[in-house]
Amino acid sequence: MIIDLNEIIAITKKEFKLSIRFKTAYLLNTFINPVLSIIPLFIIYYGFLHYGGAEGFAGINLDNYVTFLVFGVIAQAFFYNGINAFAFRFREEKYWQTIETLFLAPINYLSLIIAFGINVALNLLPLLLIFILIASAFSFASILNIFLVVLIILLLLLFCLGIGLIYGALTLFSENFDPVFRYFFAGWALLSCFAYPIEIIPESIRFIVEINPVYHAVNFARDLWINGIFNLDSFIYVWVFALLMPIIAVYVFKIAWRRMEVQGY
Repeated sequence: MIIDLNEIIAITKKEFKLSIRFKTAYLLNTFINPVLSIIPLFIIYYGFLHYGGAEGFAGINLDNYVTFLVFGVIAQAFFYNGINAFAFRFREEKYWQTIETLFLAPINYLSLIIAFGINVALNLLPLLLIFILIASAFSFASILNIFLVVLIILLLLLFCLGIGLIYGALTLFSENFDPVFRYFFAGWALLSCFAYPIEIIPESIRFIVEINPVYHAVNFARDLWINGIFNLDSFIYVWVFALLMPIIAVYVFKIAWRRMEVQGY
């Protein structure tokens, strides 16, 4: 399956223009909402560590809790934007009654995933840069470590886009799947430790977190930036899932497109 660079560029341009056509919604989804989500977390951690009498817990202390939260919010933003990218676009195309036209011409679905990924990354680039600057103000990281952190976030995005293509496909053919997926993603987020350390999770279900590639991506970024620890196992684990999931997603989408009919016009 050959990836067409021109096709990727064309899809990326189209999706980026569509994503910024409503400026207020664009700012809310890509910047304001993630910033607002960190404020209550910051207040809770600040109060607990400053006035609660605790010097720290699970490796989180006054020196690193802001950095800890920053990378949780970054990862959460890429997680949700990646997962929802295709469902939102397919739903719009379906309501515009242009979904069949979208796939009428031959299209490389891996190119589609890459193009959507570039669009999401461009949309979240201001958030990523600003939050990295905030993290740098509290904890120094080398250029190499910054590069590796950005790379693991992009790999997380690629993995989530694969999940998102499956989600988008199944909700395209039956919107009955949508609430099921939404509850599943909410539970998945809770077990990804965006806002708290893994030690908070009950030991009886902690194994689920430990096999969760999203958690490994978040934990890798935090360990590398805060402690300077390069967790090779987590790095390889995320790489494998990031490479496999888009391929699996394309296979599932092709089967769904051939065998199922679009519903909900």
